[in-house]
Amino acid sequence: MSKKFYVLLALIACCFATTASAQRFALKTNALYWAAATPNLGAEVALSDHSTLNLTLQYNPFTIGADNKIQHFLCKPEYRYWFSEKFTRLYVGAHLFGGTFEVGGFKLPFGLFKRLQDNYYKGNAFGAGISIGYNFYISPHFNIETSVGIGLARLSYHTEPVNGKVQPHYKNTHKVLPVPTEIGVSFVYLFNSRR
Repeated sequence: MSKKFYVLLALIACCFATTASAQRFALKTNALYWAAATPNLGAEVALSDHSTLNLTLQYNPFTIGADNKIQHFLCKPEYRYWFSEKFTRLYVGAHLFGGTFEVGGFKLPFGLFKRLQDNYYKGNAFGAGISIGYNFYISPHFNIETSVGIGLARLSYHTEPVNGKVQPHYKNTHKVLPVPTEIGVSFVYLFNSRR
């Protein structure tokens, strides 16, 4: 990944570190991503009574079986506007995302994406999207958050055969595609809660 990406990540982390002590702060993890063998962690800080800044990181380093891969790293900063109050009920969000991936070696049902069975797709993705979600109050320090999102991604990738043979014509492909950017059921822990 480029140095610019790491600098952006460091700046976002500094923003969280300087504002977390003065305002409400939440840590979260998406149970659906864990079910897909993808460890993830999110942090969210209040900017005002109705807005927050959320940062989610997810990383999957695993090969499933002999050669099935859904390996990826993704970083997603998001601005959220809450209609009721921060960390409460309905919100809409706008986000950016970026990361790397290596996916392939498996067969999907109904004949979807047939080339995934014989190829690995390696590359990176960057894009932007919108989301909507709802936080369900459980206790003063716990919420459950549901969310969905959609956006546009710019993919830059190449393919490699699963059998490991080098292709005679290595080709880097670029595409812009609509993609789902979020689907989640997350457990949220709230710090400095005043409910």
